[in-house]
Amino acid sequence: MDSLICDDIRSRLNRYAEAVKETREHAAERSSFGRYRAGAPYFEQYPLRASLACRPGDNGALLQEFWDTYERITRELETPACAKSRAYREELYRDLVAYVEVYRTAICCSGLGMGGPENLAPPTLRDDIGILLLELKREYPLESLEQEIAFLDSALGGIPGPEEQSPEVSPRQGQQYGNISRKKEQAGSR
Repeated sequence: MDSLICDDIRSRLNRYAEAVKETREHAAERSSFGRYRAGAPYFEQYPLRASLACRPGDNGALLQEFWDTYERITRELETPACAKSRAYREELYRDLVAYVEVYRTAICCSGLGMGGPENLAPPTLRDDIGILLLELKREYPLESLEQEIAFLDSALGGIPGPEEQSPEVSPRQGQQYGNISRKKEQAGSR
């Protein structure tokens, strides 16, 4: 395995372990978009697992060491005091709902020309939503949220990007605020 790939996996494993530790230690400080987020371990776990699964088996011992570390960290995450508590799972669900709301708002504002969704919301927001959907699918009825997200994704596809939008034309003098140069009508003149 290439040393760059090994360094990347080690870094991901360290971030995963740190996210699990912080989630456990800072339960009272967690918030949807704050420094300590309830979903942080899963936001590290899912891409790490995908990265480990697609690595070639040319260095089996090292890859096995990475998988062992991954499994150890995952066992820490899945302890009843951490990820399996009902309160924590409800917090994840509330975060999911909050993320979908922010995603909807970013797409609506983008459609109104207030900037691209990537400028109005965290760049990983859509990935975070997908990860929480996968994680909570067995515990909560998520069909309506999934339909809404599919609708938002299709709406986002219909919004022209910055390079596709027509150039702004500055209004001529007097047109900026409508027809304000027109005199007020006299009361009762009609």
